[in-house]
Amino acid sequence: MKSKKSLERGQALVVIALAIAVLFGFTALAIDGSAKFSDRRHAQNAADTAALAGALAFVNNDPNWDLDARGRASDNGYTGSLVNDQVWVFQCNDPARLDPDVPLNCGAYEGNENYIEVIILSHIDTTFARVFGWNQFHNLVQAVVLTNKGGPLFNGAAFISVDPDPNCGGGNGNGGGSVDVSGNSTITLNGGGFFVNSDETCGYSQPNCSVTLVINGGGILSAGSNIYVQDKVTGTACNGGGIPTDNTQIQYEVPGGIFMPKEPDECGVTAQAIPLGGNNWRITPGYYTDFPQAGIINNHKNIYMDPGVYCVDDNLSWGGSTFDLLDGTSGVTIYLKSGHDMSFTTNSPILLNASNSGDYENYVIIQAGNMNSIQTCKFTGGQYLEINGTVFAPYCDITINGDGSTLSEFNAQFIGWDLKIDGNSAIKVNYDPDYTPKIKRKIGLMK
Repeated sequence: MKSKKSLERGQALVVIALAIAVLFGFTALAIDGSAKFSDRRHAQNAADTAALAGALAFVNNDPNWDLDARGRASDNGYTGSLVNDQVWVFQCNDPARLDPDVPLNCGAYEGNENYIEVIILSHIDTTFARVFGWNQFHNLVQAVVLTNKGGPLFNGAAFISVDPDPNCGGGNGNGGGSVDVSGNSTITLNGGGFFVNSDETCGYSQPNCSVTLVINGGGILSAGSNIYVQDKVTGTACNGGGIPTDNTQIQYEVPGGIFMPKEPDECGVTAQAIPLGGNNWRITPGYYTDFPQAGIINNHKNIYMDPGVYCVDDNLSWGGSTFDLLDGTSGVTIYLKSGHDMSFTTNSPILLNASNSGDYENYVIIQAGNMNSIQTCKFTGGQYLEINGTVFAPYCDITINGDGSTLSEFNAQFIGWDLKIDGNSAIKVNYDPDYTPKIKRKIGLMK
C-alpha cells in the first residue's frame, strides 16, 4: 500500500507551473500592457500635433500642408513605415478617406472641407505576452482639427440665410424657405449675391417673375439643389434664366460654424447723454435699457452718436416720430442683447456707419442670440435709412422692404436666419468686402 506522501508527489510542480503562468501574466500586463498604454498616449499626442501643424500650414495657404502634418508625425516617431505604424492625413471632404483600408472617418465633421483629420495606427512588439500568443499590440488614434483661412464673412455674399432646415411651409416657390424674394420691383445686388445654408427644396424661392433680380459680380450660392427662380404657374425661368447659381457649397454647421462676437465691455459701462444746445444731443457708447433714452426722444430729437459700441438691452423700434435725426456716421456698432427684436420704419434720417477699428470693425448691428429663440428684424428702407456695414443677426428672421415710392439703398451685408425681401420699389444693396467684418485665421482641435 502506497503511503499518502507517495500519492502527493509531483503536486508541487503543478502549483509551480500555474504560479509561473500567473507571474508571466502579471509581468506581461505590467511590461507589455504599460508599453501599449504609453504608446497610445504618445500616438495621440503625435496625431494632435500633426493635425495642428497641418492645419496651420493649410490656413497659411501652403499647398503641401499634408507634408507638414506627416513631418510632425515622423518627428514624434510615426513615419508611416507600415511595419511599425501607418499614418493617414486627409481633408474631411477628400474622397480618398472613403477607401476601405482607412480605419476611421471624420465622424460629425465628415464631408466638411474645413476640417483636417490625422489617423495613426501603431504596432507594438510584445515581450512577455508572446507566451500567450500576442506577438503585437495595436493602437488606433485620431485627431480632427478645424481650419479657417479667414477673410470676409461668408465669402462675398450680400444676403446670407444660415437656417440649415427651413420648414418649407409654403412649398417649393411659395415661401417659408431660407430666402424668399417677392414683390413688384427691381432688386439689384452689386458686388455680392445670396448664400443659402440649406439643402431643402425651399432654400431659395422666387415664386414669380414680377421681381427683376439683377446680380452684378455674384450669384446664388447654395448648400443644395434648392434654387427656384421661375414663375410658379408657367414654369418660365425668371430673368431669362441668367442668374448665376452654384449648389455645391459646403453647409455651415449651426451653431458651430457661426462666429458670434463676444459681448462688448460697454455692456458694463453707464452711457451718457450730453446736451449740445437746442434740440441737439450727443450720446456716448455704453449700456442702454432703451435706445435712445426716453428723455432725449421726448424733448430733443437730433441725436449724434460718439464712435464706439452701444449695448442695448431692449427691443429696437424706430418709427417716424422717434427722432428727427440719428447720426451714427462717426463709426458705431449697436450690440442688441439676446431676446430682443428690431424694427426700423422711419421717415427721418437714420445714418449708421459701422465701427472702423477694434473687435467690432465693420459691424454696424450685432444681434446676440441662439437658434432656440429666433427673433424678428425688419428694415423698411427709403431715402431716410442709410446703413453702411454688416448687419449680423444670424438668429433673426430678417425682412427687407423697399418703401412705396423711393429707392432703398444699403451699403451693407445682411446675415440672418431666414430672409424675406419684398417691396414695390427698387432695392439696391452694394456689397464691398473691404467694409465687412473679417474672420481671423483660426485652427482648433475638435477630437
